[in-house]
Amino acid sequence: MSEEKRLTIIAELSVFPVGEGTSLSPYVKKALEAIRSVEGLRIQVTPMGTIVEATNLEQILEAFRRAHRAVKEAGAKRIVAQLKVDDRLDKPRRMEDKVKAVLETL
Repeated sequence: MSEEKRLTIIAELSVFPVGEGTSLSPYVKKALEAIRSVEGLRIQVTPMGTIVEATNLEQILEAFRRAHRAVKEAGAKRIVAQLKVDDRLDKPRRMEDKVKAVLETL
């Protein structure tokens, strides 16, 4: 199976500080830089979180860990972090496949 088709774990993560004002973009930037430092991830930034695609769960957990640490090191006093994982084991697919499947039903 090709590298493209082995990517089967898709996750959405969100890590942000609470009580740090209305503009959180400096913290989000630090979190994204940390996520991007994990080798082998495909990343899609959305208005409410970041979608990551990986070949194994360890990559996703490491991205989550690094993002949380980056926001903490940026000075946040309180952090809200959320991780949703879709680990489909019966067939390979990509994040675009999931969107396409929904749009085709409209």
